[in-house]
Amino acid sequence: MESLLQRSSTVSDDSLHERRSDTAVFSRGAGTMIAGKRTLTVVTSAGERAVEVRMFIPEPVGSAWHCRYEIDWPEGNVSSFTAGNDAIASMHGTIEKIGMELYMSRYHHERRMWWIKEWIGYGFPLPKGARDLLIGHDQEFYGDAGTKI
Repeated sequence: MESLLQRSSTVSDDSLHERRSDTAVFSRGAGTMIAGKRTLTVVTSAGERAVEVRMFIPEPVGSAWHCRYEIDWPEGNVSSFTAGNDAIASMHGTIEKIGMELYMSRYHHERRMWWIKEWIGYGFPLPKGARDLLIGHDQEFYGDAGTKI
């Protein structure tokens, strides 16, 4: 059974001379902590269903770092990971891999999935070689600008 910990802290940014309260929510279970989650909506024959996407805090595995993720599709849970040379590389890879899972899903191809009604796309970038698949706001924010370096 998972337990939920909520940590709240006050942070001072001396350069801006302001204070703000940051809240982080971590879920513990089997030695993992959730780094973030997003809920999408899909339309099934039974109506609208929530699809939760969870990304976990990276963990060192040998000389690499693994970052796990899970997607709770109506048909069942998908669980996978990416590996990187450090924690940031593994998180970056996981975010792009989640994007690929979403864009390759039948819900995307049938245009029966959304994140926020006003947003066209899912809020996840894709790897460079797949950015031509991006739609709407995802293409605007994460797509190639057409500039060749």
